Amino acid sequence: MKEFPMPQHETVTLTGTICDVFAHRFVVETSKGRILADVTPRGTETIALRVGARVTLTGQMKPSELKVERYAEDGGRSTTIDHKGPPDHHEADADPAAAIREAKAKGYTLIGDPRRKPKHFELLGQAQDGTLHELHMEFDGHLRKAKPVEASDPKWADLAGSTARE
Repeated sequence: MKEFPMPQHETVTLTGTICDVFAHRFVVETSKGRILADVTPRGTETIALRVGARVTLTGQMKPSELKVERYAEDGGRSTTIDHKGPPDHHEADADPAAAIREAKAKGYTLIGDPRRKPKHFELLGQAQDGTLHELHMEFDGHLRKAKPVEASDPKWADLAGSTARE
């Protein structure tokens, strides 16, 4: 499988006036036009966004918006904003063996090994009636979702022709 590098986004600083507020996102009128900015829901716990405020923002410019990392109002203090979500409390406990045990307990025969995703494992399982299912398993082994798939599904084509394992 070909891997593509994640695009690098430019860090920018801009100054302008807030002209619209939509929860944790807001529009800033700058000398170069309007920019949509995001301070995250947690950011609004420490920042009171208000129309008319003159602000200086620093952050990562994405295709759709500025992810604000530093927010300062004229005459006010500067606030740092963390865009990383809270750590997944299950991540340290990610246990593929627990996912395998739970899938088998739910009656699935597994094909191949669990695939680690950022917040869960994915497994290909065969139900007792012979249908294939994409199983989304939490890190602690809890079955989050079982989605029927065809053997021709490109995501699982490398395993669908394999022999199921007990």
